[in-house]
Amino acid sequence: MKKKIENKVFNFFIDSNDFNGIPLRQISEEFDIKYSESIEIIKELVKEDIISIQSSTNPHIIGFQHYPIEIQLKILEQAKMDKVSHKKYGEVTIAFESSEFPICLYPSNNYLKANRQLEEFNNELYTKQLALGEPHLKPIFFEIEVLERYANDPRFDFKFEDYSGQISCKYDEYDKPIVRKEDQIFVKTFGLGFDSQNNRLAVVYLRYLKELTEEHQVFWKSKETREPDCKILKEYHENTIQGNWTFSYSIFSAFIGELNCLNELCLLIFDKQIFRKSYDNENRPREFTFFFTPTLKNYNDFVLLLDKMLSDNINKDFFKGEIELFELNEIEDGLVEKKHKGTIRLFEEWLLKVYNVADETIIKDLFKPLKKIRRERQNPAHRISENVYDKRYIEKQKEMTSDAYSSIRAFRTIFQQHPKAKGYEVPDWLDNGEVKTF
Repeated sequence: MKKKIENKVFNFFIDSNDFNGIPLRQISEEFDIKYSESIEIIKELVKEDIISIQSSTNPHIIGFQHYPIEIQLKILEQAKMDKVSHKKYGEVTIAFESSEFPICLYPSNNYLKANRQLEEFNNELYTKQLALGEPHLKPIFFEIEVLERYANDPRFDFKFEDYSGQISCKYDEYDKPIVRKEDQIFVKTFGLGFDSQNNRLAVVYLRYLKELTEEHQVFWKSKETREPDCKILKEYHENTIQGNWTFSYSIFSAFIGELNCLNELCLLIFDKQIFRKSYDNENRPREFTFFFTPTLKNYNDFVLLLDKMLSDNINKDFFKGEIELFELNEIEDGLVEKKHKGTIRLFEEWLLKVYNVADETIIKDLFKPLKKIRRERQNPAHRISENVYDKRYIEKQKEMTSDAYSSIRAFRTIFQQHPKAKGYEVPDWLDNGEVKTF
């Protein structure tokens, strides 16, 4: 009987679709032996490191770890007290365990290493790890550059929120993948992590890496970090593992939120938007993210995007009839050139005209970050630079985003003071939420 149970647990695991364990009570039912007797046999197999148990709200996968043998034996002994109730639904009868933490049985790691044949998985390196009984929710850390293959390829949907994202291949109008079979991948969720030097990493739980094709599993394996002491961003862990709502927001979400509030306030006060375009999670630019490899090209691309969201996005018609939109520059011999004023200058002149402040430098200082972004954008346009990798670009990105956010937030606060804005309610998270640069 002991050998039969050993084989049953092993075969159930290798035949399952998702590396699942067999429920404890199924053993006694299938072999027609007493429940307590089956537990005693299983305890022997646990002591011999042949079987390993999982006991949780979802024991059907190996979640986080294999527990010490002493703990497994204690759980099995306590399981003898569990009762089963049956409830009939028409022709179907369902059994319910009295325990909140049911038990499933698995072959142990060492047993699988000695007995599991892996030829069927070829180079599916992460699938092999699951086949050998490694925990599904084990975090695997990667250099952040692993994401660029998908972020820069329009054949993939690269979606993200504040500190997490998803990757999948795109489909045509006939619901067929537009990529070759080897590229038909799906990563349900990835998140933000850090190494011991606080460098940003991408992190994926092992179970989601098996949805990569063989070719992509090899690619991701090549990007695994060798850093031993890596950690998951607290918010990502709480959201995906603990199932808790988090109450902190990335500075990118806060920036977009402030931009949208500013537009809504302008519509309420002046019947027109100050920015031509608003953003949300559905149309958020994919480059507006922390998942950023610190290269000169990526930094320049980010600056370009930020400038497009700010100075290029300012609506010149907003100032029509309020201030002069042009300036006259003398060329020579009395000839003058009529020249458009830049959008940042228009905004600054208009705000200084309509908003009374004792010290104008307070207002002018708010425009400094926007002007700096504009200058940074123009620099690459006037020179050819070799792309370089430098971790300082991460801090430059943080600083630039933070300064721009502070300015937009200050503008929103100013507009909020307008008499016509009394009924406007700013979303509570923008005023009281914790905004982070991660």
